[in-house]
Amino acid sequence: MKALSLTISLFCLCFVVLSTTSCMGPRISPELAAKIDAAEKELREARLLEEPPHLPGTYEHFVTHNGYPKTMSIYRDEALLKRANHRSPIYICLSQQRGRLYVGGKVAADWPVSTGVAGHPTQTGSFRVLEKKISYASNLYGNIKDAKGKTVRYNATSTKHTVPEGGRFVGSPMPYWQRLTWDGLGMHVGKVRAGTPLSHGCIRTPREMAAELFRITACGTTVNVVSDLERCYPARDALFNGRGYQDSVQRRMEAQEKLAKLRKEAEAEIAAQEKARAAAEAAKRKRG
Repeated sequence: MKALSLTISLFCLCFVVLSTTSCMGPRISPELAAKIDAAEKELREARLLEEPPHLPGTYEHFVTHNGYPKTMSIYRDEALLKRANHRSPIYICLSQQRGRLYVGGKVAADWPVSTGVAGHPTQTGSFRVLEKKISYASNLYGNIKDAKGKTVRYNATSTKHTVPEGGRFVGSPMPYWQRLTWDGLGMHVGKVRAGTPLSHGCIRTPREMAAELFRITACGTTVNVVSDLERCYPARDALFNGRGYQDSVQRRMEAQEKLAKLRKEAEAEIAAQEKARAAAEAAKRKRG
């Protein structure tokens, strides 16, 4: 009987918390019940706004999700990538810190990049791939080691810092190097942080995408570095709507947290009532 009584009490607790009122057990205060009702309505409305109008798998859907453009996610259209060749243009958008490969006017791939910091800005303009090397190291930036092979200076510049006697300068590795200018601008594998310039001017690319681009390009492939969205960008409306979608996701998360907090308050109220009721019954039995 005791177990059955406990089961019934738990059922009443869950029912009251979910519906805010119950004739089968303790009730939460009207004020708290009204707050829960309002929070549930707010959550329903946020979920309706959260649904983007684009089909999953499309580029438009990609830019409405994951906090684009500040995301490490990579978009790939496998059908378009199979058609990509050395004539497929590449765009690097500095304001977004994103790279894009186009095939037939459509985005075949979209990936995060990290370009030059304020003191070493990446040149804008239309460039062509001049040289390609799978294994390459910078002759300007790297580390300096002493005669025993110990690194004595990190982030060194070969033209500014002196190499000790018997030591050597070790250039920073730049796998899948694609040179765009003879004075040092290029694309290569490097540390990338979404939406954040990090380099001395080069275009750092995640390894996966750097290898893919290296496969597709050839000397002569066009790489356009632009300050803002390229004119041919096909998803401006989706990008604009995507900001609204991301705001709605934030609203939904906040509504969920608010509702969860209110339901905990309701549980605490009911638990307090149950405790008071049990204490009253115990006192009654003691007097009897």
